[in-house]
Amino acid sequence: MPMSDEISVSELSEILEQDPTTPLIDVREQDEHEEVNLLGTLIPMSEFEGRWSEIPKEGAVYIYCRTGRRSRSAIEYLKSKGYSNCINVTGGIMAWLNEVNPEGRAA
Repeated sequence: MPMSDEISVSELSEILEQDPTTPLIDVREQDEHEEVNLLGTLIPMSEFEGRWSEIPKEGAVYIYCRTGRRSRSAIEYLKSKGYSNCINVTGGIMAWLNEVNPEGRAA
């Protein structure tokens, strides 16, 4: 069964409620991650080419950034390395804050 490589923030929220240990990768930079994050692993785009192999190849891995653009680029890069299990969180942290958690806290 082929899985979509995109997910909405509300769908991700439901997944995280069921399994808080779901793998999340934040590809924003350190200062952005410190400001607000979803408790995922930080692998900034500026370090991505040297650290992409830290991402598991098994099971769904959700990748996010501020708006979904950098995470989309990260997923395209991972596809070129043979990954097929990475899912882009559309709208990124901004959509999360607007749609899932308007109080301004991510997780």
